[in-house]
Formats: sequence, structure tokens, C-alpha cells
Amino acid sequence: MSRQHHYVKILPKYFMDVDSGIKTFEIRFNDRGYKVGDILHLQEYCGGEYTGRTIEKEICYMIDSPEYCKEGFVVLGLKGGE
Repeated sequence: MSRQHHYVKILPKYFMDVDSGIKTFEIRFNDRGYKVGDILHLQEYCGGEYTGRTIEKEICYMIDSPEYCKEGFVVLGLKGGE
């Protein structure tokens, strides 16, 4: 199984929550074909530019059921990272 690496923007308030460990999920439009085992590189983005801060997380769980998610969106459970 080959892991994909996804580099995505994240706003500072959400970056801080992921960094502190209180936010262990991401809700994303699934335009990248996310899969369990893939790596997310969450890049803090503020005022139209990247801050240089990045968090790396593994996707450990995924919900894409239309019963729970808007069409085209997924909930990604995150674990690990730096």
C-alpha cells in the first residue's frame, strides 16, 4: 500500500488546536482522494501566506457517508505526527 502525502492549508486557530492535541480530526472536501494511512501536512496559513509552521498527521479513520457528511466532504481522524 502506497501512502500519499497531502499538503493542505489550515487557519491558525485550527492549527493551534491540532498542535495541542484537542482537535484530532479534519473536515475536508475530498478532491484529493484521501485514504486511511495517507499523511496530511497541515500548513498554517494566515493573511494570504504560509507562516512556515507545519504539522504532520496520519489519517487513521475516515467518514464519507452522506448520512453524516455534506456531499463531497469527509471527516478525517488524525493520529501521530510531530
